[in-house]
Amino acid sequence: MRIEHVDATNSEETTIVIEGFERATTLLHVTDSHMTEVDERDPEAMPAGKELGARFRTRSPEGLLPHAQFRSVLARARQSNAEYVVLTGDIMHFPSSANIETLSDELNALDLPFLYTLGNHDWHFPHLAWSDETRASYYPRFESLTQGNPAYQARELAGIRLVAIDNSNYQVSPAQLAFLQEQLASELPCLLLLHIPIALPSLTPDVLAEWGAPIMMAATGWTAESQAEWKVRDNDPSTLLCHRLLTEDTPSNLVSIFCGHIHFAHADVFGDNRFQYVTGPGFAGASRVIRLLPG
Repeated sequence: MRIEHVDATNSEETTIVIEGFERATTLLHVTDSHMTEVDERDPEAMPAGKELGARFRTRSPEGLLPHAQFRSVLARARQSNAEYVVLTGDIMHFPSSANIETLSDELNALDLPFLYTLGNHDWHFPHLAWSDETRASYYPRFESLTQGNPAYQARELAGIRLVAIDNSNYQVSPAQLAFLQEQLASELPCLLLLHIPIALPSLTPDVLAEWGAPIMMAATGWTAESQAEWKVRDNDPSTLLCHRLLTEDTPSNLVSIFCGHIHFAHADVFGDNRFQYVTGPGFAGASRVIRLLPG
């Protein structure tokens, strides 16, 4: 499958020409909005919600609180005539009932189909332990937004398959890997949606400069101290197999990866002329229009 990436350095709009694709299709990619809505249903999170909302407001170019900034970013879907919205995690800063209702209300008001996969903040309250057990305990809150399965999902749109894997704990489980392999076995061109970018040599220096730790999936170079700080365990075998699948045994129908997490935009080649696109954070007003064209 021949794929052409047009001006991959553009952080706000990505155009990909795909051989044999059915018709021109536009999507909007949103990530890392970090909404902080909270009410008395989650009383332990209320102090953090107020403090974090004010903090993210200082990072908004318009001085907006995260919810208002998210609504502003979503408006770009209409402006760009997008047919679909993909959201790759940390749309909320914690899984409060108010945040989940806000996200659902905004997406319903937009009235476009969407695919949403979780980031590490979506399922974690600041006052709780950061662990797989915590994530599993809050998964039920997200079932209505993920067609019943926050761990992995797939949708078809105009002859393309959108595949989402929740790698928000820096790992890919054996079940997730099997699902990904099954989706990539189809003949349809696929876009892979993750929260945490896969580790690539061209991305690593910028991530280390920004965060002081290699906060990417299947990364090397962690120290014991940074692993403890970020609560990242050693790479699971299935995580390494997934990374190898994507970077060394890249399926011909895998068009691109779209992700977030690191709070800056980036584009890197992986596999054979495939790009991983990291989109800038929604709390700063960033998003990415994805235009898919037949070639």
